Amino acid sequence: MAQTMRALVYQNPGEVVIEERPMPIPAEGEVQIQIKNVSICGSDIGAYRHYSERFKPPLVIGHEFSGIITDIGQRVKGFDIGQRVAVNPIMYCGKCYHCNRGEINLCGYRRSLGTAIGGTQTDGAMREYMTMRTSNLVPIDDAVSYRDGALLEPMAVCLSSARCGLTAGEENTVVMGAGPIGLLNVKFLKALGIKNVIVTDVLDARLQKAKDFGANHVFNPCHVSVTANIKELTNGIGADRVIIAAGVPGAIAEAFTMVRNGGNVVLVAMIHDIIEFDPMQIMSRGCNLLGSYMFTTEMADAMKMVSEGKMSVDGIVTSSFSLEDGKQALDLITSPGNSEIKVQMTMNQ
Repeated sequence: MAQTMRALVYQNPGEVVIEERPMPIPAEGEVQIQIKNVSICGSDIGAYRHYSERFKPPLVIGHEFSGIITDIGQRVKGFDIGQRVAVNPIMYCGKCYHCNRGEINLCGYRRSLGTAIGGTQTDGAMREYMTMRTSNLVPIDDAVSYRDGALLEPMAVCLSSARCGLTAGEENTVVMGAGPIGLLNVKFLKALGIKNVIVTDVLDARLQKAKDFGANHVFNPCHVSVTANIKELTNGIGADRVIIAAGVPGAIAEAFTMVRNGGNVVLVAMIHDIIEFDPMQIMSRGCNLLGSYMFTTEMADAMKMVSEGKMSVDGIVTSSFSLEDGKQALDLITSPGNSEIKVQMTMNQ
C-alpha cells in the first residue's frame, strides 16, 4: 500500500491546497476508509467564506462522505475489509449524561469531523483515506450508491428536523428556505405523510426545485405576502408547523406570523446573529420554539428509507469535482447567484 495520500487542506478563507500526508493507520477499534464521495456542507461554505474559530486552519474540512473499508485495526468486530460505509461525524464521548441518554448530538465533550469544535482540530473527509472508530460507522446497503451514501449525514439532519415537533393530524407545514436542507425537508415531510408542504424562498429557481421535490405550494416573499397566502390556504388559521431552514436573522419573527396558535416553530438553520423577537408569541399563543440540532439514529433510518425506495435524493447533487479540483468546487458553490444545490467531490473512483 502507498505510504502517503492526498488531502485538500483549508488554509484561510478562499484558500485550499493539496498536500501529501502520511497514510493513516487504524488503531485498535478503528478501520481505515478509502473515501469515495464527499458532499460540501453549508458549514464548509461558511468556513471558506469567513474565518471562524470553529474551523481554525490548517484543517481538512468535509464531514458528509462515504467510502469503503480498506484496513482494520485490532479488536474490530462486525466490520470487514471491502464493506461500504458512511460515517456519523459527531465524535461524542459515549460516557456523559447526554450520551447515556442516547442524545449524542448534545454531548458536551463532542468533537466534530472537519471542524475545531470542542477546541480540537479534527480533520475531515476531503482526503483520500482516513481512520475512524467503529461506533461512528453506518453500513451502506447494496442498493445505496456512494453518491447517496455521502448524503446520509444531511439527510439525517433533515429527517430529524422533519420529525421535530411533528404532531398527530398535522396537515400544513411550511419550510422556510429551499437550499439543500430545505429541499430534503420537503422530501421527508412528504414521505411522512404531510398533506400540504409550503415552501418559501427568494430564488424562483429553488422554488421550482421544491415543486419538483413534492412541495404543494411555493411562495417568493419578494413578490407576494407569504403570510397572507398561508392564512388563505389554511382558512385564516395558520400553518401547524414552520421549519426554518434559512439562516437569516428575521426568519424566527416571520415564522411566528405564519404558524397557528398552539403550533410549532422548528429552527434547524444556523443563525449566528443576536436577534429580537416577541416572547408573547410563545406565551400568549401557546406556540413552541424548538431547536433541531444534528441527529441521533437518523443516518441509519434515512439509509433504510432510500434503500427501500421510500425516499429519493435524485436531483440533490448538481455538480461533481475531483479532489484536485476542490478549490474550483468551493469557488463555484460560494459564487454569488450560483444555482447549485449540492456539490460533491469524488476520489478513488
